[in-house]
Amino acid sequence: MKKIIAAMMCAGISFSACAANHVLDGRTLTVDQLWQIAQPGETVSISKEGMARLKAGYRAPIAAAEDGRDIYGLTVNYGALKEKRVTGSGVEDEPNRSDTIRFNERLMRIQAAGFEPYFPAHIAKMAMIIRVNQMATGYTAMSEDAARAFMEYINNDVTPLIPSRGSEGSNDLSMATHIGLALMGEWDVMWKGERRPAAEVRKTLKLKDFHPFGLDGISILSNSNVAEAQAVDAVKKAEHVVKFTPVLIASSLEALNGNVTPFLWHTVETKGWPKQHEVSEAVLANLKGSYLWQKDDKRYLQDPLSFRSAGYILAVAQNELDSAKDVIGRAINHTTDNPIVNTDARTDLWYSKMPVVLENQAGGDKAFVNSCANFDNTQLALRLETLTRAMGQIMHASAWRTTQLDDGHRTNLATYLVAPENKGGDGFANIAQSMSGIYAEGMGLTNSVMGYGIPTSIGIEETFSNVNVTADRLSKMSDIVAEVYAYEVLHVTQAMDMRVRHEGRKLGEGTAALLKDYRKVVPYVDADRIFTHDLNRTYAWIKGFGVKH
Repeated sequence: MKKIIAAMMCAGISFSACAANHVLDGRTLTVDQLWQIAQPGETVSISKEGMARLKAGYRAPIAAAEDGRDIYGLTVNYGALKEKRVTGSGVEDEPNRSDTIRFNERLMRIQAAGFEPYFPAHIAKMAMIIRVNQMATGYTAMSEDAARAFMEYINNDVTPLIPSRGSEGSNDLSMATHIGLALMGEWDVMWKGERRPAAEVRKTLKLKDFHPFGLDGISILSNSNVAEAQAVDAVKKAEHVVKFTPVLIASSLEALNGNVTPFLWHTVETKGWPKQHEVSEAVLANLKGSYLWQKDDKRYLQDPLSFRSAGYILAVAQNELDSAKDVIGRAINHTTDNPIVNTDARTDLWYSKMPVVLENQAGGDKAFVNSCANFDNTQLALRLETLTRAMGQIMHASAWRTTQLDDGHRTNLATYLVAPENKGGDGFANIAQSMSGIYAEGMGLTNSVMGYGIPTSIGIEETFSNVNVTADRLSKMSDIVAEVYAYEVLHVTQAMDMRVRHEGRKLGEGTAALLKDYRKVVPYVDADRIFTHDLNRTYAWIKGFGVKH
C-alpha cells in the first residue's frame, strides 16, 4: 500500500509542470514526500480514515467540557492564566461559542512577536502540511473548518509570512500564530510571488471566513510545526552536501595520487561502523577506470588523515543524517500539542482504571484528553546538533585536504598547483586564507544551544530544546560546508586537469564526469586571475550538482 497516494505520476517532469494531489493519513508521511509536496502546485487532501479520526478528536474535548471538566485552552486560559475561565461547559452553544472564538482570535494576536526575515514560502507550506497531517492523526482536536482553511492555503500556494526569529524555545508560539492570523485574514501572505494582505487574497479566492473555534486556537499556535519544517529544510540541505561528498573525496584522491586502501571492503569490514561500507563503495564507484588502481612508485604509502579518514567521517554524517530524518518522520506523524486527545487509547494497562486516569476520560471508554508536554523536542534538537557536528567534521577534512593539495611535496605537482602553462605565476598561493575565516565560522556552529532560554509564563515554561535555532544552525553549516567545498573543488579539478594534460593519467568514470561538468562553469587555471567569480560559480555549481541530472 502506498504511503501517499498521488493522483498523477510525473517522473522526469518539473513539479510545476505536473502537480499531484497527495492524500495525508497522519501515519505515513516521510521527510522526502513532505519535501516534494511543498513544491509549488502540489495539493493535499485528508484520507477517509484520517478525517474520521479528526472528527472524533474534535468531539472528545467538547464532550469533556459538557461533562463539566476544565479543558486547558478551551474552557480555561493557558500558561500562567490557566485558572482563568474562558467560557461555559456547553462550548458549542451561544454565548459560549462566540466567547471561545473571541478567546482564540485574541490569543492569535497577542502571541505575534517575531522579527524578520520571513521564512521562504516552501518552509511555510511545509509547516501547514505538517499540521494537516497531524490533524489526520486525531490527536489535535482541531475542527473540520480548520482543516479546510489550512488546505485552501496549501492547495492555492498561499503561504503566510512567518518571522524566522522569535522562537519561544519550547514550541513555535510566536512563529505559528502568524499562520493563524493569516487564516483569519489579519496578516500578510505570499501569493503568486508577491506579498499581499491575507484578507485581499481570501476575497480574490472567494474563501469562506475562518474563525478558530474550540481547541483550534491553541492547536494552531502551540505546536512545533514551523520548527519541524525548518528541520526538514535543513536536513535536505545537509543531505545534498552529503550526497556530493563521495565524488569529491574520489576526486581529491586522484588529485593527490592517493591510496584507495582505506576504502576497500577488506579494510572497512574490520571497523564495523554503520554506513561505512555504503559510503566507501560510493567513493570507489566514482574511481572505476582510474589510474589509482595501478601501482605507482611515486605514490606515498600513507596519505594525510584528511584523505585516509574521509570515508569514516562521511559514514558518521550519513548515519546522523538518517537518524535525523527518522526522528523528523516520527514527529510529523504524531503531534506536538498540549493538551492531546487520544480517541483510541489503551485501557488494558495496570493503571488504566486508576481514578486519576479515568478523570481524563472524554466521550467514550477509549477517549482521553490529557495534559502533557508533547511540544518537547529535545530528541529532535539533539539529532540536529549531532548532525551539525558531523557536518563540521566533513568540513574540517575538506579544508585540510585543500591545504594539503597546495603542497607540492604531497602531490608531486607544482606548489600551489601552478600549471606549467602559467609561467612565473603563483596559482593558489593565497586563497586558503579566505577559507580559514569561513572554516572558523562553521566550527563555531558546532557548539550546543540546547537548554538555553528565559523562563516564561511566570516560571511554568522553564525548559527548552530550541529546535528552531538548531535547525537554523544546521542550515547555515550546510551552506558553509558547500563554501569550503568550493575551495577544494577549485584545487581538485586543477590537479586532475594537470594529471590528465601533463602526466597522461586516466580519471575514474565518476570523477571524469565531475571534471567535464565543472569545466562548463569554471575554466582551467592556466594564468593567474581573480578567483572570487570562480568560487561563487563553484558554490552555485555544488548546490545544483545532480539536481538537473
